[in-house]
Amino acid sequence: MTLPLKYDTARAALAECRRVDEVKDWIDKASALREYARRIKDRKMELDAMAIRVDAKRHRGMLMLQLKAAGHFPEGRRSTVNRDEQFVPMMLEDYGISRAESHEEQQLAKLPEDSFERLKARCLAYAEEHPEKHSLNVLKPPPEGPINGARSLMGSRQEPDDSLDYFPTPPWATRALIERVLRPHFVALGSVWEPACGEGHIAEVLREYFGEVSSTDIHDYGYGYTTFNFIDGDASGIPSPDWIITNPPFKEKSEAFVLRSIELARVGVAMFLRLQWLETVGRYERIFRDSPPTIMAFFAERVPLCKGEWKPDGDTATAYMWLVWVKGTTPRAPFWIPPGQRESLTRRDDAARFTAHPVIRREDFDPQTGEVTTEVVA
Repeated sequence: MTLPLKYDTARAALAECRRVDEVKDWIDKASALREYARRIKDRKMELDAMAIRVDAKRHRGMLMLQLKAAGHFPEGRRSTVNRDEQFVPMMLEDYGISRAESHEEQQLAKLPEDSFERLKARCLAYAEEHPEKHSLNVLKPPPEGPINGARSLMGSRQEPDDSLDYFPTPPWATRALIERVLRPHFVALGSVWEPACGEGHIAEVLREYFGEVSSTDIHDYGYGYTTFNFIDGDASGIPSPDWIITNPPFKEKSEAFVLRSIELARVGVAMFLRLQWLETVGRYERIFRDSPPTIMAFFAERVPLCKGEWKPDGDTATAYMWLVWVKGTTPRAPFWIPPGQRESLTRRDDAARFTAHPVIRREDFDPQTGEVTTEVVA
């Protein structure tokens, strides 16, 4: 085994790497050492190898950002991008890097150093307590310990990394709620609570419209101001918001979210749901019979949702809608959100901000350079 076993020695050597292929050697060496440590059951060595590997991936991401700024890694095939014989841009394939690896490593590189170190330390601490973990996902860190009794790990929206329960909502779909559903009918928006905020895809859009936005989730995705079990948590000390707006967890937890939201919101509730959610006798008896929605707004165009991230060019065959309950208001006729919202309500900097993990707040982002302008606290 040629890889130094001392983590500090390996990290110092990594810092001296100036070429992408040099760093790739370290990624491969760390992967090999990790597998070797697993076989001999040396967990300390395996954890060191996992840390070296994520350090190397971040370092390669930094080098790729430098190359990208110099004109390398253009979109398309080489034959379509090489029009200048004096400059031949390097492609990802020249380095043996996949697009998924490139995206992950450049996101790691964009994290401030101290934030990256805190997230990595959290992942390592979690891995020490969970021997089944054999890699570090710094972009999607595990939960921390209890915070003032707010966290409850038994309840909705608590999921492992490979869960199918986290599907971020495209920002334009939330803007459609405000522009095409709420504003035409309800002028005063006031305060809002996003209780399943994830990485901030809905909450960050709500900040464009509402004067006061609270964002929580039972799992720490790095965006919300605190963790909170919305279904079972004690909300007695939380001021009631005017609105509660969210994309709730799937299946039976979505019903619990709707009922709790109707209980807590002072003015109204808006839920992003599949069209099939209107079905079943049980849901009619538990919700619709006594609490029919005030507004049912169906998207005429498809709203693509992808596991774990927002893909600006994604596609889907699933139909979605916004269901809205407004207290003291008679239900109105259902209507359609007209097509064209995806194009008209997508903003120029959405792709850069809402594909980050977590979402980058607008005040922390320079739309001209695409860079984070202030430290993102992990």
